[in-house]
Amino acid sequence: MKKNIVILIGLLLFLFFIVTHPAASMEAAANGLLLWYRQVLPALLPLAILSNLMVYSNYMQMVTKYLYPFTKRLIPTSQSGSFALLGGLLFGFPMGSKISADLAEQNKISQKEAELLCICFNQLSPGFVSGYLLTSVLELPQMIPYCYAALYLPPLCYASFQLKKLRPKDAKNAASDPVFHFGILDAGIMNGFEALTKLGGYIMMFSVFAAILHTYNGAYPLFNLVCTGLTEVTTGISCLKDSALPQEISYPLSVFFVSFGGLCGFAQTCSLSRGCTFSKKRYLTCRLCFAAASSILSCFLSLFAGSFRIG
Repeated sequence: MKKNIVILIGLLLFLFFIVTHPAASMEAAANGLLLWYRQVLPALLPLAILSNLMVYSNYMQMVTKYLYPFTKRLIPTSQSGSFALLGGLLFGFPMGSKISADLAEQNKISQKEAELLCICFNQLSPGFVSGYLLTSVLELPQMIPYCYAALYLPPLCYASFQLKKLRPKDAKNAASDPVFHFGILDAGIMNGFEALTKLGGYIMMFSVFAAILHTYNGAYPLFNLVCTGLTEVTTGISCLKDSALPQEISYPLSVFFVSFGGLCGFAQTCSLSRGCTFSKKRYLTCRLCFAAASSILSCFLSLFAGSFRIG
């Protein structure tokens, strides 16, 4: 009952804001859609189509055949799970969760392994971290390797520990020969557009939510900044760029935002992971722990790098 009341209040607040502040709500929605159109769609749509083709045409098996002997010693996934590991690290969020869910839906990995891979390897891509965050926003390109270590070491360590206990095995269904035809291509394209269209809707709605914060809480800009970053990562990082925070604060704070992924990212993960029935509470708890560990580790590594002094 309390949950329904909270949801109702949130919906009424959105409606009230749109009616009373039409210009601000339209601007926020337009900014969210432009962010999706200019950055998210061109970056993720080709990857979404490619991952669909790899999974549903069974060409993934050819990749994992050569990848698995190298990854199993460090991250003991199943052979099919090694593709989700690679895709999550290279393609980045939210493709990591989608690939894990697709593999679970195809019965190529277990639900438990898919949940763990979805939690740990659904991070923002290295290209986003190095290009947008460290080069364009924070202007700290020298911190790229240290930031990679801070972001990816905590989930890698947790995944390695949990997978050793889980001891995942490949599904017993017989391996199929790779096959490719235009039906698979058409399905992959449509599936990719469907997934990315949903992401655009989530980004737009959470951009309006950020506008509500800044409209009704102008007296506490730092609170708005933190809430925006925890809500939608890209918007929060762009707000960091406009803030007057020193680098020794903005850097670990941005690492926290990126590692957590934001509530918008959580909503997108839930949308793209329908084939994987993971625990939402566990996902949020683990991601918050990863974010805290990454933020603390980034402070220590920045001292080691000598990029700037803390304190």
